[in-house]
Amino acid sequence: MLRILMRDGRAALFGAAVLVLAPLASAQESDTTKDKSNDELRALLQQALDELHDLHGRVDELEGQKAAPKSDDDDLEAQLQALLGEDEAEPAPQSPPRTVFPSAYNPRIGVFMDAVTNFGNEKEKLGTGDSFSLRETEIDLSLPLSPFAEGVLVYSIEDQGNGEFGSTIEEGYASITLADLIGVDTPARVRVGRFRLPFGRNNRLHTHDLPQVDRAAPVTYQFGEEGISGNGLLLETPLASGDAGTTSLELAAVNGDVFTGSEGLLGEAASDAGLSITSDAPLGVARVSHFVSFDPLHDLEVGATYLSGVNGHTIVTDAGTDIVPRAAGLDATVRMRDDESGQGSWLFQGELVRTNFDFGSPAAAGFPTGNEATSGWSLTAQRQIGPASYVGVRTGASDVLASTDKVHEQSAYWSWYADEFFRVRVQGQHLSVADFGADESVWRGLVQFTWNFGAHLPHPYWVNR
Repeated sequence: MLRILMRDGRAALFGAAVLVLAPLASAQESDTTKDKSNDELRALLQQALDELHDLHGRVDELEGQKAAPKSDDDDLEAQLQALLGEDEAEPAPQSPPRTVFPSAYNPRIGVFMDAVTNFGNEKEKLGTGDSFSLRETEIDLSLPLSPFAEGVLVYSIEDQGNGEFGSTIEEGYASITLADLIGVDTPARVRVGRFRLPFGRNNRLHTHDLPQVDRAAPVTYQFGEEGISGNGLLLETPLASGDAGTTSLELAAVNGDVFTGSEGLLGEAASDAGLSITSDAPLGVARVSHFVSFDPLHDLEVGATYLSGVNGHTIVTDAGTDIVPRAAGLDATVRMRDDESGQGSWLFQGELVRTNFDFGSPAAAGFPTGNEATSGWSLTAQRQIGPASYVGVRTGASDVLASTDKVHEQSAYWSWYADEFFRVRVQGQHLSVADFGADESVWRGLVQFTWNFGAHLPHPYWVNR
Protein backbone atom coordinates (compact mmCIF):
# COMPACT_ATOMS: atom_id res chain seq x y z
CA MET A 1 0.00 0.00 0.00
CA LEU A 2 2.83 2.40 0.88
CA ARG A 3 4.49 1.70 -2.48
CA ILE A 4 1.28 2.49 -4.33
CA LEU A 5 0.83 5.69 -2.40
CA MET A 6 4.41 6.76 -3.11
CA ARG A 7 4.07 5.91 -6.84
CA ASP A 8 0.90 7.94 -6.98
CA GLY A 9 2.72 10.69 -5.11
CA ARG A 10 5.44 10.85 -7.81
CA ALA A 11 2.82 11.08 -10.51
CA ALA A 12 1.07 13.79 -8.58
CA LEU A 13 4.31 15.76 -8.19
CA PHE A 14 5.10 15.49 -11.91
CA GLY A 15 1.56 16.51 -12.84
CA ALA A 16 1.69 19.46 -10.47
CA ALA A 17 4.94 20.66 -12.04
CA VAL A 18 3.45 20.49 -15.54
CA LEU A 19 0.31 22.33 -14.40
CA VAL A 20 2.39 25.06 -12.80
CA LEU A 21 4.89 25.50 -15.65
CA ALA A 22 2.53 25.10 -18.63
CA PRO A 23 0.57 28.32 -17.99
CA LEU A 24 3.86 30.09 -17.40
CA ALA A 25 5.22 28.94 -20.77
CA SER A 26 1.97 29.84 -22.52
CA ALA A 27 1.92 33.25 -20.89
CA GLN A 28 5.53 33.90 -21.87
CA GLU A 29 4.92 32.94 -25.51
CA SER A 30 1.82 35.09 -25.81
CA ASP A 31 3.24 38.10 -24.01
CA THR A 32 4.74 40.27 -26.78
CA THR A 33 5.92 42.87 -24.27
CA LYS A 34 8.49 40.53 -22.74
CA ASP A 35 11.53 39.34 -24.55
CA LYS A 36 11.85 35.74 -23.34
CA SER A 37 13.59 33.21 -25.57
CA ASN A 38 12.70 29.54 -25.95
CA ASP A 39 16.11 28.66 -24.46
CA GLU A 40 15.18 30.26 -21.16
CA LEU A 41 11.91 28.30 -21.03
CA ARG A 42 13.76 25.08 -21.79
CA ALA A 43 16.18 25.85 -18.97
CA LEU A 44 13.34 26.35 -16.51
CA LEU A 45 11.67 23.09 -17.52
CA GLN A 46 14.96 21.22 -17.28
CA GLN A 47 15.52 22.55 -13.75
CA ALA A 48 12.05 21.34 -12.72
CA LEU A 49 12.66 17.92 -14.21
CA ASP A 50 15.99 17.62 -12.35
CA GLU A 51 14.28 18.39 -9.04
CA LEU A 52 11.63 15.74 -9.76
CA HIS A 53 14.39 13.25 -10.50
CA ASP A 54 15.97 13.93 -7.09
CA LEU A 55 12.60 13.43 -5.40
CA HIS A 56 12.17 10.09 -7.20
CA GLY A 57 15.48 8.95 -5.77
CA ARG A 58 14.53 9.85 -2.23
CA VAL A 59 11.19 8.05 -2.57
CA ASP A 60 12.94 4.89 -3.84
CA GLU A 61 15.28 5.02 -0.82
CA LEU A 62 12.34 5.24 1.60
CA GLU A 63 10.55 2.37 -0.14
CA GLY A 64 13.60 0.20 0.36
CA GLN A 65 13.66 0.92 4.07
CA LYS A 66 9.95 0.07 4.52
CA ALA A 67 10.39 -3.15 2.57
CA ALA A 68 12.83 -4.57 5.17
CA PRO A 69 11.19 -7.45 7.07
CA LYS A 70 10.12 -6.80 10.66
CA SER A 71 11.72 -9.06 13.24
CA ASP A 72 9.70 -10.71 15.97
CA ASP A 73 12.43 -9.66 18.34
CA ASP A 74 11.09 -6.14 18.06
CA ASP A 75 8.01 -7.17 19.99
CA LEU A 76 9.11 -6.32 23.54
CA GLU A 77 5.93 -7.68 25.11
CA ALA A 78 6.48 -11.08 23.45
CA GLN A 79 10.04 -11.25 24.80
CA LEU A 80 8.80 -10.48 28.32
CA GLN A 81 6.13 -13.16 28.08
CA ALA A 82 8.75 -15.71 27.05
CA LEU A 83 11.10 -14.76 29.89
CA LEU A 84 8.52 -14.58 32.70
CA GLY A 85 6.16 -17.34 31.72
CA GLU A 86 2.41 -17.29 31.73
CA ASP A 87 2.05 -17.49 35.54
CA GLU A 88 4.19 -14.43 36.17
CA ALA A 89 2.96 -12.39 33.25
CA GLU A 90 -0.19 -11.16 34.97
CA PRO A 91 -0.36 -7.35 35.21
CA ALA A 92 0.51 -5.79 38.57
CA PRO A 93 -2.54 -4.82 40.63
CA GLN A 94 -3.46 -1.17 40.41
CA SER A 95 -4.79 0.96 43.25
CA PRO A 96 -8.35 2.23 42.80
CA PRO A 97 -8.64 5.71 41.31
CA ARG A 98 -8.72 8.50 43.89
CA THR A 99 -11.93 10.47 43.99
CA VAL A 100 -11.26 14.19 43.88
CA PHE A 101 -14.12 16.54 44.67
CA PRO A 102 -14.04 19.75 42.60
CA SER A 103 -15.02 21.79 45.66
CA ALA A 104 -11.93 20.54 47.49
CA TYR A 105 -10.12 23.31 45.68
CA ASN A 106 -13.05 25.73 45.74
CA PRO A 107 -15.05 25.61 49.00
CA ARG A 108 -18.34 27.42 49.29
CA ILE A 109 -17.56 30.75 50.97
CA GLY A 110 -20.02 33.26 52.42
CA VAL A 111 -19.29 36.50 54.27
CA PHE A 112 -21.90 38.18 56.48
CA MET A 113 -21.52 41.67 57.91
CA ASP A 114 -23.87 43.15 60.49
CA ALA A 115 -23.88 46.84 61.50
CA VAL A 116 -26.18 48.34 64.16
CA THR A 117 -27.01 51.92 65.07
CA ASN A 118 -28.26 52.29 68.65
CA PHE A 119 -29.93 55.42 69.95
CA GLY A 120 -31.94 56.07 73.12
CA ASN A 121 -31.17 56.24 76.84
CA GLU A 122 -29.50 52.83 77.25
CA LYS A 123 -26.04 54.30 77.80
CA GLU A 124 -27.42 56.78 80.34
CA LYS A 125 -29.42 54.18 82.29
CA LEU A 126 -27.29 51.05 81.98
CA GLY A 127 -23.94 52.34 80.79
CA THR A 128 -23.96 50.00 77.78
CA GLY A 129 -24.50 50.29 74.05
CA ASP A 130 -22.38 51.98 71.35
CA SER A 131 -23.97 54.55 69.07
CA PHE A 132 -22.70 52.66 66.02
CA SER A 133 -21.19 49.20 65.84
CA LEU A 134 -19.97 46.88 63.12
CA ARG A 135 -21.33 44.23 65.42
CA GLU A 136 -20.14 41.12 63.66
CA THR A 137 -18.37 39.92 60.56
CA GLU A 138 -18.82 36.23 59.92
CA ILE A 139 -16.91 34.13 57.39
CA ASP A 140 -18.58 30.81 56.53
CA LEU A 141 -16.76 28.05 54.64
CA SER A 142 -18.03 24.59 53.78
CA LEU A 143 -16.97 21.83 51.43
CA PRO A 144 -17.32 18.05 50.95
CA LEU A 145 -14.43 16.17 52.53
CA SER A 146 -15.32 12.70 51.28
CA PRO A 147 -18.40 10.74 50.20
CA PHE A 148 -19.53 10.64 53.84
CA ALA A 149 -18.32 13.91 55.42
CA GLU A 150 -18.63 17.66 54.99
CA GLY A 151 -16.45 20.29 56.65
CA VAL A 152 -17.85 23.57 58.05
CA LEU A 153 -16.04 26.58 59.51
CA VAL A 154 -17.75 29.71 60.87
CA TYR A 155 -15.18 32.34 61.83
CA SER A 156 -16.53 35.39 63.65
CA ILE A 157 -14.95 38.82 64.17
CA GLU A 158 -16.85 40.81 66.80
CA ASP A 159 -16.87 44.47 67.76
CA GLN A 160 -15.83 44.68 71.42
CA GLY A 161 -16.21 48.46 71.69
CA ASN A 162 -13.71 51.30 71.76
CA GLY A 163 -12.60 50.42 68.23
CA GLU A 164 -11.36 46.98 69.26
CA PHE A 165 -12.30 43.68 67.65
CA GLY A 166 -11.94 40.10 68.80
CA SER A 167 -12.12 36.94 66.74
CA THR A 168 -13.35 33.46 67.56
CA ILE A 169 -14.34 30.20 65.92
CA GLU A 170 -18.09 30.18 66.39
CA GLU A 171 -18.46 26.81 64.70
CA GLY A 172 -16.01 24.38 63.18
CA TYR A 173 -16.99 20.77 62.64
CA ALA A 174 -17.11 17.77 60.34
CA SER A 175 -20.63 16.52 59.61
CA ILE A 176 -20.52 12.77 59.01
CA THR A 177 -23.22 10.59 57.45
CA LEU A 178 -23.02 7.29 59.34
CA ALA A 179 -24.69 5.23 56.62
CA ASP A 180 -21.90 6.06 54.17
CA LEU A 181 -19.15 5.75 56.77
CA ILE A 182 -19.94 2.37 58.36
CA GLY A 183 -22.29 0.88 55.77
CA VAL A 184 -25.42 0.58 57.91
CA ASP A 185 -28.92 1.67 56.96
CA THR A 186 -29.38 4.72 59.18
CA PRO A 187 -30.22 8.39 58.52
CA ALA A 188 -28.15 9.51 61.52
CA ARG A 189 -25.48 12.18 61.22
CA VAL A 190 -22.70 13.11 63.65
CA ARG A 191 -20.98 16.46 64.09
CA VAL A 192 -17.45 16.42 65.48
CA GLY A 193 -15.88 19.71 66.57
CA ARG A 194 -17.39 22.99 67.73
CA PHE A 195 -21.06 23.88 67.14
CA ARG A 196 -23.97 25.85 68.56
CA LEU A 197 -25.74 23.71 71.15
CA PRO A 198 -29.16 22.33 70.10
CA PHE A 199 -30.92 24.13 72.95
CA GLY A 200 -34.33 25.35 71.76
CA ARG A 201 -34.64 27.40 68.60
CA ASN A 202 -33.22 30.85 69.31
CA ASN A 203 -29.85 29.70 70.65
CA ARG A 204 -29.08 27.81 67.45
CA LEU A 205 -29.28 30.88 65.21
CA HIS A 206 -26.31 32.98 64.22
CA THR A 207 -26.65 36.70 64.87
CA HIS A 208 -27.38 37.60 61.25
CA ASP A 209 -30.12 34.92 61.11
CA LEU A 210 -32.16 36.27 64.04
CA PRO A 211 -35.71 37.47 63.24
CA GLN A 212 -35.04 40.60 65.34
CA VAL A 213 -31.96 42.76 65.88
CA ASP A 214 -31.14 41.13 69.24
CA ARG A 215 -31.54 37.68 70.74
CA ALA A 216 -34.68 36.74 72.71
CA ALA A 217 -34.77 37.47 76.46
CA PRO A 218 -34.57 33.88 77.83
CA VAL A 219 -31.31 33.19 75.98
CA THR A 220 -29.80 36.68 76.38
CA TYR A 221 -30.31 36.93 80.14
CA GLN A 222 -29.66 33.32 81.14
CA PHE A 223 -26.89 32.30 78.73
CA GLY A 224 -25.54 35.52 77.19
CA GLU A 225 -25.95 37.73 74.13
CA GLU A 226 -24.19 35.21 71.91
CA GLY A 227 -25.95 32.13 73.30
CA ILE A 228 -23.88 29.00 73.95
CA SER A 229 -21.58 26.93 71.74
CA GLY A 230 -19.48 23.94 72.72
CA ASN A 231 -16.74 21.52 71.67
CA GLY A 232 -17.70 17.88 71.41
CA LEU A 233 -19.99 15.47 69.56
CA LEU A 234 -23.54 15.93 68.30
CA LEU A 235 -25.76 13.08 67.06
CA GLU A 236 -28.79 13.98 64.91
CA THR A 237 -31.32 11.33 63.85
CA PRO A 238 -35.03 10.99 63.11
CA LEU A 239 -36.83 8.62 65.46
CA ALA A 240 -40.09 8.17 63.57
CA SER A 241 -41.69 9.52 60.42
CA GLY A 242 -45.16 9.18 58.93
CA ASP A 243 -48.40 10.95 58.13
CA ALA A 244 -48.43 12.40 61.66
CA GLY A 245 -45.06 14.10 61.11
CA THR A 246 -41.42 13.49 61.95
CA THR A 247 -39.95 13.07 65.43
CA SER A 248 -36.22 13.79 65.75
CA LEU A 249 -33.60 13.35 68.44
CA GLU A 250 -30.42 15.33 69.04
CA LEU A 251 -27.82 14.28 71.61
CA ALA A 252 -24.71 16.31 72.37
CA ALA A 253 -21.76 15.71 74.68
CA VAL A 254 -19.57 18.80 75.07
CA ASN A 255 -17.06 20.30 77.47
CA GLY A 256 -18.59 22.13 80.42
CA ASP A 257 -16.66 25.28 79.51
CA VAL A 258 -19.63 26.50 77.47
CA PHE A 259 -20.46 28.66 80.51
CA THR A 260 -16.96 29.71 81.58
CA GLY A 261 -16.09 32.21 78.84
CA SER A 262 -16.00 35.94 79.55
CA GLU A 263 -18.86 36.54 77.06
CA GLY A 264 -21.23 34.32 79.05
CA LEU A 265 -23.15 35.62 82.03
CA LEU A 266 -21.63 33.08 84.45
CA GLY A 267 -18.09 33.92 83.36
CA GLU A 268 -18.86 37.63 83.67
CA ALA A 269 -20.28 37.18 87.20
CA ALA A 270 -17.21 35.20 88.28
CA SER A 271 -14.88 37.85 86.89
CA ASP A 272 -16.77 40.61 88.74
CA ALA A 273 -16.36 38.62 91.97
CA GLY A 274 -12.62 38.12 91.38
CA LEU A 275 -12.98 34.39 90.63
CA SER A 276 -11.60 32.23 87.89
CA ILE A 277 -13.74 29.32 86.68
CA THR A 278 -12.68 26.37 84.53
CA SER A 279 -14.14 23.09 83.32
CA ASP A 280 -12.74 19.83 82.00
CA ALA A 281 -15.84 17.77 82.73
CA PRO A 282 -18.50 16.84 80.17
CA LEU A 283 -21.91 18.38 79.73
CA GLY A 284 -24.88 16.62 78.09
CA VAL A 285 -27.67 18.12 75.97
CA ALA A 286 -30.74 16.24 74.69
CA ARG A 287 -33.46 17.65 72.45
CA VAL A 288 -36.56 15.94 71.09
CA SER A 289 -38.62 17.73 68.44
CA HIS A 290 -41.67 16.93 66.35
CA PHE A 291 -42.47 18.54 63.00
CA VAL A 292 -45.81 18.17 61.24
CA SER A 293 -46.93 19.69 57.96
CA PHE A 294 -50.71 20.08 57.85
CA ASP A 295 -50.56 21.00 54.17
CA PRO A 296 -47.96 22.66 51.88
CA LEU A 297 -48.77 26.06 53.42
CA HIS A 298 -49.05 25.30 57.17
CA ASP A 299 -46.66 23.54 59.57
CA LEU A 300 -45.83 23.24 63.25
CA GLU A 301 -42.70 22.29 65.19
CA VAL A 302 -42.51 21.70 68.93
CA GLY A 303 -39.42 20.81 70.93
CA ALA A 304 -38.17 20.00 74.42
CA THR A 305 -34.54 20.34 75.55
CA TYR A 306 -32.61 19.34 78.66
CA LEU A 307 -29.02 20.26 79.60
CA SER A 308 -27.04 19.00 82.58
CA GLY A 309 -23.55 18.41 83.89
CA VAL A 310 -22.85 14.70 84.13
CA ASN A 311 -21.03 14.88 87.47
CA GLY A 312 -20.64 17.20 90.44
CA HIS A 313 -17.45 18.83 89.13
CA THR A 314 -18.67 20.24 85.82
CA ILE A 315 -17.39 23.76 86.62
CA VAL A 316 -14.70 24.46 89.24
CA THR A 317 -13.75 27.81 90.79
CA ASP A 318 -10.23 28.70 91.87
CA ALA A 319 -11.65 28.85 95.42
CA GLY A 320 -12.19 25.10 95.25
CA THR A 321 -15.99 25.10 94.92
CA ASP A 322 -18.02 23.26 92.27
CA ILE A 323 -20.85 24.50 90.05
CA VAL A 324 -23.31 22.11 88.42
CA PRO A 325 -25.44 23.64 85.61
CA ARG A 326 -28.88 22.40 84.60
CA ALA A 327 -31.36 23.90 82.14
CA ALA A 328 -34.60 22.89 80.44
CA GLY A 329 -36.51 24.46 77.60
CA LEU A 330 -39.73 24.22 75.59
CA ASP A 331 -40.32 25.83 72.20
CA ALA A 332 -42.97 25.95 69.48
CA THR A 333 -42.96 27.45 65.97
CA VAL A 334 -46.00 27.85 63.70
CA ARG A 335 -45.77 28.97 60.06
CA MET A 336 -48.82 29.82 57.94
CA ARG A 337 -49.05 31.10 54.36
CA ASP A 338 -52.01 32.28 52.33
CA ASP A 339 -50.48 31.18 49.02
CA GLU A 340 -47.15 30.29 47.45
CA SER A 341 -46.17 33.97 47.07
CA GLY A 342 -45.77 34.20 50.84
CA GLN A 343 -47.52 37.53 51.15
CA GLY A 344 -49.83 37.57 54.14
CA SER A 345 -47.83 34.76 55.81
CA TRP A 346 -47.61 34.49 59.60
CA LEU A 347 -44.87 33.26 61.89
CA PHE A 348 -45.56 32.57 65.57
CA GLN A 349 -42.85 31.45 67.93
CA GLY A 350 -42.65 30.92 71.67
CA GLU A 351 -39.84 29.74 73.91
CA LEU A 352 -39.53 29.02 77.63
CA VAL A 353 -36.16 28.46 79.38
CA ARG A 354 -35.54 27.54 83.00
CA THR A 355 -32.12 27.07 84.59
CA ASN A 356 -31.05 25.66 87.94
CA PHE A 357 -27.41 26.13 88.91
CA ASP A 358 -26.00 24.52 92.03
CA PHE A 359 -23.26 26.95 93.13
CA GLY A 360 -22.40 24.99 96.29
CA SER A 361 -20.67 26.69 99.23
CA PRO A 362 -19.68 30.37 99.17
CA ALA A 363 -16.71 31.06 96.91
CA ALA A 364 -16.42 34.86 97.02
CA ALA A 365 -18.36 37.93 98.09
CA GLY A 366 -20.99 38.83 95.53
CA PHE A 367 -20.96 35.40 93.90
CA PRO A 368 -24.07 33.19 94.20
CA THR A 369 -24.24 30.25 96.61
CA GLY A 370 -26.54 27.25 96.89
CA ASN A 371 -29.19 26.50 94.29
CA GLU A 372 -30.30 29.37 92.09
CA ALA A 373 -33.25 28.96 89.72
CA THR A 374 -33.97 31.41 86.92
CA SER A 375 -36.62 31.36 84.19
CA GLY A 376 -37.58 33.35 81.13
CA TRP A 377 -39.99 33.34 78.21
CA SER A 378 -40.47 35.01 74.84
CA LEU A 379 -43.29 35.28 72.25
CA THR A 380 -42.94 36.50 68.65
CA ALA A 381 -45.56 37.23 65.99
CA GLN A 382 -44.43 38.21 62.48
CA ARG A 383 -46.39 38.95 59.30
CA GLN A 384 -45.20 39.34 55.73
CA ILE A 385 -46.80 42.49 54.33
CA GLY A 386 -45.11 42.58 50.94
CA PRO A 387 -42.84 40.58 48.65
CA ALA A 388 -39.80 41.56 50.74
CA SER A 389 -41.22 43.32 53.84
CA TYR A 390 -42.03 41.90 57.28
CA VAL A 391 -43.40 43.46 60.47
CA GLY A 392 -43.45 41.85 63.89
CA VAL A 393 -43.70 42.21 67.64
CA ARG A 394 -41.92 40.41 70.44
CA THR A 395 -42.50 40.39 74.17
CA GLY A 396 -40.82 38.52 76.98
CA ALA A 397 -39.28 38.51 80.44
CA SER A 398 -36.40 36.76 82.13
CA ASP A 399 -34.43 36.55 85.33
CA VAL A 400 -30.75 37.35 84.93
CA LEU A 401 -28.36 34.45 85.68
CA ALA A 402 -26.14 34.97 88.75
CA SER A 403 -27.96 38.22 89.53
CA THR A 404 -31.02 39.54 91.30
CA ASP A 405 -32.16 41.48 88.22
CA LYS A 406 -35.25 40.72 86.19
CA VAL A 407 -35.84 42.17 82.70
CA HIS A 408 -39.12 42.71 80.82
CA GLU A 409 -38.96 43.66 77.16
CA GLN A 410 -41.33 44.69 74.37
CA SER A 411 -40.20 45.23 70.79
CA ALA A 412 -41.72 46.12 67.44
CA TYR A 413 -39.74 45.78 64.23
CA TRP A 414 -39.85 46.10 60.44
CA SER A 415 -37.56 44.17 58.08
CA TRP A 416 -36.97 44.90 54.40
CA TYR A 417 -34.94 42.71 52.07
CA ALA A 418 -33.62 44.55 49.02
CA ASP A 419 -32.62 41.09 47.81
CA GLU A 420 -31.00 38.02 49.34
CA PHE A 421 -27.79 39.97 49.87
CA PHE A 422 -28.90 43.14 51.68
CA ARG A 423 -31.39 43.72 54.51
CA VAL A 424 -32.46 46.73 56.57
CA ARG A 425 -34.25 46.33 59.91
CA VAL A 426 -35.65 48.98 62.25
CA GLN A 427 -36.60 48.00 65.82
CA GLY A 428 -38.02 49.97 68.71
CA GLN A 429 -37.59 48.42 72.15
CA HIS A 430 -38.55 49.10 75.76
CA LEU A 431 -36.69 47.36 78.60
CA SER A 432 -37.76 47.40 82.21
CA VAL A 433 -34.94 46.30 84.49
CA ALA A 434 -36.02 45.55 88.09
CA ASP A 435 -33.69 44.99 91.05
CA PHE A 436 -35.15 44.77 94.57
CA GLY A 437 -38.02 47.06 93.67
CA ALA A 438 -35.92 49.64 91.76
CA ASP A 439 -37.00 49.92 88.15
CA GLU A 440 -34.97 51.36 85.31
CA SER A 441 -36.95 52.16 82.17
CA VAL A 442 -34.82 51.94 79.05
CA TRP A 443 -35.88 52.99 75.56
CA ARG A 444 -33.78 52.36 72.54
CA GLY A 445 -34.04 52.46 68.78
CA LEU A 446 -32.03 50.00 66.70
CA VAL A 447 -31.29 50.26 62.98
CA GLN A 448 -29.59 47.20 61.54
CA PHE A 449 -27.89 46.78 58.17
CA THR A 450 -26.97 43.23 57.18
CA TRP A 451 -25.27 42.31 53.93
CA ASN A 452 -23.54 39.27 52.58
CA PHE A 453 -21.66 38.08 49.55
CA GLY A 454 -20.73 34.66 48.34
CA ALA A 455 -22.68 31.45 48.83
CA HIS A 456 -25.22 31.42 51.65
CA LEU A 457 -28.36 29.58 52.74
CA PRO A 458 -31.86 31.12 52.70
CA HIS A 459 -32.87 33.11 55.77
CA PRO A 460 -34.57 30.71 58.23
CA TYR A 461 -37.57 33.00 58.80
CA TRP A 462 -38.37 33.66 55.16
CA VAL A 463 -41.51 31.55 55.45
CA ASN A 464 -42.23 31.81 51.74
CA ARG A 465 -39.00 29.99 50.89
